[in-house]
Amino acid sequence: MFWLFVGIITLTFVLPLLSVWIVVKVTALAKAHPKPAKYALITMFIILMVAGGLKIREIYYEKSPYYFWNELMRKNPKPFNVSQQEFEAKNRAGYCWRDRKYYSKEELWHKAMKSLTGRMLYENKLYWDNKVVNDNGDYLPTERDCARWDGCRVFKIPMNPDKEKFLKDNIENENDFWQGIDILIKHNEAESFIFASDQNYINDDFKLKNYILIHKLDDPAYLSVYDSNNCCTVLNKSEWSLIRKNYILKYAGFDAIAFMKESKIPIDIDINSWGVGNFYLSVTYSESISVPEFVAKDKSETFKGSRRVYLLNNCGDVYIKPIIGGASNLQ
Repeated sequence: MFWLFVGIITLTFVLPLLSVWIVVKVTALAKAHPKPAKYALITMFIILMVAGGLKIREIYYEKSPYYFWNELMRKNPKPFNVSQQEFEAKNRAGYCWRDRKYYSKEELWHKAMKSLTGRMLYENKLYWDNKVVNDNGDYLPTERDCARWDGCRVFKIPMNPDKEKFLKDNIENENDFWQGIDILIKHNEAESFIFASDQNYINDDFKLKNYILIHKLDDPAYLSVYDSNNCCTVLNKSEWSLIRKNYILKYAGFDAIAFMKESKIPIDIDINSWGVGNFYLSVTYSESISVPEFVAKDKSETFKGSRRVYLLNNCGDVYIKPIIGGASNLQ
């Protein structure tokens, strides 16, 4: 209570008096030394402009609880010459306004795979920017591990028998596996994405069907491996309704750190009317990679570590937070 009283007195009397005193002193200085005062005022003005700009930037970039939802809305915006009624009706029917067409599930698959990769790159950027926190809420120095282990990136490896044999030989010696991938990248046989701004990621339409994605974080032991032939399936609303009881929204692990505060969906809205939830991306992935998994002719049995389902919009963009299957439902 005492400090509250002190604060009120300071704001009411002390700060105004101090401001008046500063103005008087600056005026006197300007009259006595006009040229130095001019440069001092210009310097102070620049400092204030920079400080004000930084504050405005901080306010602008402060993420709201609906940050990712708003981002998703901007990816399929309402045209200015279309009524809200028509906009919502076509959204419910699966129309993508951005691309002016209805997509088939097969077409959405390629777009969803690129969007899913973009989500991985968003996670990686948090590591590069030292924005990952521990249980105490302290930021961790993750950028140095990204650089040390050549990590915090996504590898896309198109598959054929020659590449499988080459990588099999390298996987058998774990220390040479990443070196083997680097050789493929050097010869344009594979790709490495670090940021969503990378030109090779921007230009890749993900139309290839037979490839493996490896999401590598700051430690070589932390991997997510996706075989495109078996990992990911686009579901329509009816197909999702048959399995949705086996899945729950889960706030745990890295997802809680990266996406929990900014990934709320506004309540009391029909998401289908906004072009979301007509389609879903069901994803199965492994958290490691081994020789049997990599060279298996049928990888559907080996890549079964975790399952997630992502909301899609009608243009194939992934909503940032997944719906995760409970372990008891994965058998």
